[in-house]
Formats: sequence, C-alpha cells, structure tokens
Amino acid sequence: MASFLDDIVGFTKGLFTGGGIGGDLARTALMGYALNQINSSVTKENTATNSTVATSPEVDKGVRLQVTPDANHKIPVVYGSAYLGGIITDAEISNNNTTMHYVVTICEKTGTKISDNLSSSFTFEDIYLDDQRCVFNSDGYTVNYTVDRDGNLDYSANGLIRIYCYNGNSSSPVVPDNYTNPALQPAYDIMPSWNSNYTMSNLIFVIVEVNYSKEKNITSIPTVIFHMNNSMTLPGDCLYDYMTNSRYGAGIDPTEIYSQ
Repeated sequence: MASFLDDIVGFTKGLFTGGGIGGDLARTALMGYALNQINSSVTKENTATNSTVATSPEVDKGVRLQVTPDANHKIPVVYGSAYLGGIITDAEISNNNTTMHYVVTICEKTGTKISDNLSSSFTFEDIYLDDQRCVFNSDGYTVNYTVDRDGNLDYSANGLIRIYCYNGNSSSPVVPDNYTNPALQPAYDIMPSWNSNYTMSNLIFVIVEVNYSKEKNITSIPTVIFHMNNSMTLPGDCLYDYMTNSRYGAGIDPTEIYSQ
C-alpha cells in the first residue's frame, strides 16, 4: 500500500525510515525545522536559515524519533486582519502511514479591549491550500473543493483534507466565517494521541488531517495560509494590550499606564 512515507522518503530518509514509525512519528513539541522543510508555508513565514537537523540512524518500527526544537520560531501576535502561515508544533502519521494529522499554531490569543471592555475575538475568514481558497462541506472542516485565482475549481482534495480550527484552546473549536456547526469536537478528540492535558491555552491553531491519495495527487503536506481577523483594531487597544500582556508583550503593570 502506498503511503506518505513512500513519497517523502527523499527528504525523510533519516526521520521516517524503519518500516513506518506510525503514530509515534512526532510526539515532540515544536518539531521545528525538520517538519517545516516538508511544509513550505512554514519555511516561508518562519525562516530559520541557521538551523540544521542531523540525519538520524535507521530505527526499528515503533521507535520514537525526536528532533531538537527550533528556538528561532516565534508565535506572532495579530491585530486587525492579516494573512499568515503558521508553525507546525506536532504531527502524527497513522492508518498504515496513509493519514497525517499535524498541528499548525497560528498566533497568540489577545486580551480585553480597553475601548469597550470586551474580549478580543478571532475569526477564520478564509483558508488557502497551495494558494487556492478552500470551500468546505456544511460541517465547516471537510474540504469540498478549492478555487484558484482565476476561479477554477479543483475537487482533488474533496473529502481527503480536513481542517479543524480552534480559538484560544483545545476546548474551543470553531468553523471559518459563513459556516455553522454546533457539534464540533475538542482538539484532543481529533489529534490521535492527545488527551485533555493538551490544552494549547491562549493559542489560535488548527489541526490539519491529510489522507493520502496517489490518484488525487494528495501525497504531501500542502502549503497552508490563513486569513485571520482580530476584533482588536484600534491603536489604543492594541498598544495597551501589548504593553500590559505578560505572556507575549512587555508585561507592564496596568497601574503604571494612564489609559483615560
């Protein structure tokens, strides 16, 4: 049976050999540069030219391989509207090496707007695979077809790629704008080996499921770009949020800032 491993063996001779390491492929946070070489969207958005990955030896089936995390990757903070890729932070191959799940961390979840005391909110406006806009089935996560810049439709990914979106943590599933689905699952029910301890707190992220198909040319991780919209847009809100946030900002005590 053909699988992802057959098609990416050129790059992954050190990472993926040994007869199929299956679900233990990437149980390591920030798989980093190795996985980013597979996903060109990540390398374009997060260039890490000084990083290298040593070739791993041949291993027996089922043995875990771990790659040193790439410290050059940084999770961005998005205010307003932006197009951006993400960072692959986890990945697993299952189903006889024919199904890949990978986590793409997109950006930080921002705080409360001082202009109206409302929490900022993120919306997935559009998602693009290999520069083609995704149109989903009614469930909001299964790709129906993609549309290129000239309006041509491509059904190659139909039913083979699913993109599960999360807004702030693993327990906050959402669907892109203009879709509705009240029966979405938490991230730890989608990612094969996750459990409720995988919280992904204060992060905007997706889980991409790719099912191998030689006939449909679905044989590798596609380039993924997200059009994100944050309701925090006013300059004062953005500056105050960044100055006071202790996780991704300056961590200034709010009492030291005159905000009237």
